[in-house]
Amino acid sequence: MLEIHTQSECRWGLWRIDETWLELLDGLDRRDAYRDFLKNVRAEGRRTEWLAVRALLRVLLGYEPTVNYRPEGYPEVDGWHVSFSHTRHYAAAICSRDTVVGIDIERFRPRIVGLRDRFLDRDELALIGGPNTDDVRRLTVCWSAKEAAFKMLRLGSSDWLRGVRIVAYEPASNQLTVHETLTPNTYTFKIDFSLTSDYVLTWGRRG
Repeated sequence: MLEIHTQSECRWGLWRIDETWLELLDGLDRRDAYRDFLKNVRAEGRRTEWLAVRALLRVLLGYEPTVNYRPEGYPEVDGWHVSFSHTRHYAAAICSRDTVVGIDIERFRPRIVGLRDRFLDRDELALIGGPNTDDVRRLTVCWSAKEAAFKMLRLGSSDWLRGVRIVAYEPASNQLTVHETLTPNTYTFKIDFSLTSDYVLTWGRRG
């Protein structure tokens, strides 16, 4: 399953991974360039997710790009701002010529309830039901939105759990407002989200 969407200055896509890693590799033009990396990856699931991102980027960009990584860990493609994410059975990517972008996908897991006080403060929890909320879906939306926002900051390791805050949650419009205090710019982002029974997808652009 493949979904492609265009929004403002961005294109984003979602790939449901039904292929094996070998099937994905066979469908890519730069397969020989990937073999050395894949030899060092033992987990077949990790290989599959990594290749699915490359396959999705090829669809989004119209060609199969070389992906490099900055020391801070974020990906670079010549001429594009890109971000991607993957979870079991899914890969997601977003690209823009003009603005920094971020995307994240998370599966719903009940254990996030036990983590809520680590990544949401009292004011944030009040937006989604209060300090004792056990709403797995809303908690996961907030976690994922912070991940997508942090990717747009292009920082290395940092306390994104507290340096990136949810300041508005609008389920009717499937959007959150996120404010960060980790950079001198102190950006405020609008983060869109999409929900299914299995996962939440969040994405946004800077500026």
